[in-house]
Amino acid sequence: MILAIETATEVCSVALVHHGDVVSSRSVNEKNVHSERLLSLIDAVLVEAHKKPKDIEEIAVSIGPGSFTGLRIGLSTAKGFAMAVNIPILAVPTLDGLAEEYRRTRSSVDEETFCALIDAKRSESFFAFYTISKNKIHRLTEYSITLKEEILASATARNAKIDQPLCNAVSVGLYAETNKKELKVSDFSHLEPMYLREFVATTPKKQLLH
Repeated sequence: MILAIETATEVCSVALVHHGDVVSSRSVNEKNVHSERLLSLIDAVLVEAHKKPKDIEEIAVSIGPGSFTGLRIGLSTAKGFAMAVNIPILAVPTLDGLAEEYRRTRSSVDEETFCALIDAKRSESFFAFYTISKNKIHRLTEYSITLKEEILASATARNAKIDQPLCNAVSVGLYAETNKKELKVSDFSHLEPMYLREFVATTPKKQLLH
């Protein structure tokens, strides 16, 4: 059984998956609540499924790119849980999880090209292109970051779908379950999020009164 965590965007999501089935899931789509809600969401899915931490065999976590703060919260929580019950981490690239969510929820049965996008601020997006079929996803490009308008132009040239589903721990877990060999990290002491760019601190627009 896999416990999956998704915190790379404004969505804070947790799921339990087992042999391709969704056992339990919880999700909150709200800014700046990940640190407050993540542990309670984990507790909720375990209670609903009548499971204890020792019943979890692996923990899958969205590894980035995405929100610097969200990724740190998700990975640190995953590391703490994994250390406590002595299980490996399955490190899922966030864009792969997003592509899996598109595959899982789409209505078409034909093969499609899909561009997974995550807002990176400053008119930029994290992105990768995929071929999506009924049963699998195949990544065509590297994980990258560039101006949104350039990505959209490339998507048009490739005739790629750009309708974006919400990031979801269910798809992180299901993707991890079918790609364990490539994603498994047994020694995760040095595992870090995939940021794709360095953090740049900004000055608040409003000055604090003294």
